[in-house]
Amino acid sequence: MTTEKLFHDGVSASADAVAWNAAEEGFLDRGSGTRLFFRVARPAIDTRAVVVLTHGLGEHSSRYGHVAAALVARGLQVGAWDLRGHGRSSGSRGDVREYDLLVEDLAAVCAHFRVKGRPLFLFAHSLGAQIALNYLEQGNVECDGAVIASPWLRLAFDPPWWKLFLARLAMRWWPAFIQHTGSRLERLSRDLEHLGSFPDLDLVHHGISARMYFAVREVGERLLARANAVRTPLLLLHGDDDPVTSHHATCEFFERAGASDKTLRIYPGVRHETHNDLDRELVIREVGDWIEARLPAAGGPQR
Repeated sequence: MTTEKLFHDGVSASADAVAWNAAEEGFLDRGSGTRLFFRVARPAIDTRAVVVLTHGLGEHSSRYGHVAAALVARGLQVGAWDLRGHGRSSGSRGDVREYDLLVEDLAAVCAHFRVKGRPLFLFAHSLGAQIALNYLEQGNVECDGAVIASPWLRLAFDPPWWKLFLARLAMRWWPAFIQHTGSRLERLSRDLEHLGSFPDLDLVHHGISARMYFAVREVGERLLARANAVRTPLLLLHGDDDPVTSHHATCEFFERAGASDKTLRIYPGVRHETHNDLDRELVIREVGDWIEARLPAAGGPQR
């Protein structure tokens, strides 16, 4: 595994994305020609902990600059990456040959971002949240806590019958067949101006392959059935007006999760992207408070 580093000193198109302005950027080589784009924002003071940020389907890490800025201000180092087939990472848009590659990628990214002697936390959204829970469910993971936002455990809607019909046909002859997700901005947030302020809007895609869809659906159900195996401290976030992923499934996972330290926050009226909706400042502040509450006391021993 090799990495290629570069540095970005330009000004972002979004004032909220200030954390990425002076971020270190680079690529993590995952073999077979796959390169994962990453960026790291570091605090001016000593790093108190590391947060690994994983985005959702169709998006990319540039959309989390405001989240990173708020966490960096608390002395946390934030490392974000683009899933394979997303953003600046290589791979077919919206497709993955084997689901486990995504989990292995997250493990490699965590190893790359880890700072010796400092706690490591996850912040993951939607598909990224499912990948993070899968990673934690497999056990033997050095992670001090995970913020799981709007996880894709089940969808909040039934896909059109004809899309499922085509996908099932494709699984027999063309598993990489891509269909449009039908995603619309108003399903993500009530603040469309905020969504339009992000940099790199052209890097967003709206496709998913037949094999990826069925793999994600299967893993979501498996995670619900095996939630007791997840023992890492959890903060689960979801809006009760999310038309994309089911907040009822998140509540079900919370009840079954094996973690003794677990918190569930359901935000009234909030849509899919809790960190981008009208109440985003409250959400991001609660995320930071939750992480800080699980850090060693100032001057205390680091692991």
